[in-house]
Amino acid sequence: MKWLLPGGSYVSRLVPSGKVTGLGDTGTVHLVEGRDQKVARMLDALFDPADRSVISIREAYVQITGDSRFTGNVRSCDQGLLRESLGSQSFADVLGDSISRMMIRDYNTTGIYDVWRDLVRIVPVSDFRTQERVRFGGYGDLPGVAEGEPYMSLDSPTDEKATYAATKRGGTEDITLEMITNDDVGVVVDVPRKLARAAKRTLSKSVLDFLTNNPVIYDGVALFHADHGNLGTAALSSTSVGVGRKAMRSQTEKDSGERLGIGPRFLWVPDELEETAFNLFRRSTNLDADFVQSLQLAVRPVWCWSDTNDWCLSADTNDVPVIEVGFLKGQQEPELFVQDSPTSGSLFSNDIITYKIRHIYGGAVIDFRGLYKGAVP
Repeated sequence: MKWLLPGGSYVSRLVPSGKVTGLGDTGTVHLVEGRDQKVARMLDALFDPADRSVISIREAYVQITGDSRFTGNVRSCDQGLLRESLGSQSFADVLGDSISRMMIRDYNTTGIYDVWRDLVRIVPVSDFRTQERVRFGGYGDLPGVAEGEPYMSLDSPTDEKATYAATKRGGTEDITLEMITNDDVGVVVDVPRKLARAAKRTLSKSVLDFLTNNPVIYDGVALFHADHGNLGTAALSSTSVGVGRKAMRSQTEKDSGERLGIGPRFLWVPDELEETAFNLFRRSTNLDADFVQSLQLAVRPVWCWSDTNDWCLSADTNDVPVIEVGFLKGQQEPELFVQDSPTSGSLFSNDIITYKIRHIYGGAVIDFRGLYKGAVP
């Protein structure tokens, strides 16, 4: 008999014969998939476009509940089949589990809405209280100390403090008895994909809005401002990118005044400037790359920018953590909840299963020194 250990290895000498005894005429053990597991797999297949083994929510509902008259009433269901199919859960719960699994899968599929990740540092936050991110400045050059002379006190750095709080975002969506009875499978199957898309788009825009809305940040000055040395007015070109790079590398450490020397890693543009941005780093007939071409910045087109002329540069977040996004308890994916009581709420009064999506996070700019913007008049 072989036992599978957690590490993946087998032990086969616990039973000398290598066979299971005391099970009658056979020495073989078969693991049988439970009805509830089959139901979960069936509903997962319904929401999986690559799996066409289940294409009717109407038929799935009848197979799970036995409610062939589509009353939505527990008393009209086959109680034995219902218990075997759902265990201690309800149909709404099991359907919600499949919707949630598909929503999370779609949410974690990389797409255009994931560009925000190149701007941020992600952290967990423990509660809804205001988060404080304090960053201290630096020390100036250390003075020389003559023989026999005392060490002098250094000027202590001051601090900068950015704050933000996690916020709930979400809403509800309904699946009605009529949708199931009419077999509106396309509508139901679209629910997890569109929920995931809405959650990703909302999060992405909340980060990218820092670049477009130019908010007042922790020091009481707008993010992009002459006082920050990170604002220009020239249209996107090799020359203006070079100017922006020089401005970023000239940023100085707070208090010490020492240059940081950190240049850009990403070029952010509206869709209308994507081709122009790409061509900045493309060599045509010249054998040797010019200065800007040698930078090979990663171009990040932003689908939601309505201004067709403005552009931004940003540093690698490992060099300068420009924006911080905190997720409550570290839960980065949205969550799905169900209101499914058969004797109260929307299921009882309106033959509606109501699902709630919830996504909790917050964020703030924590260092302007990693950004530059070309705000073209």
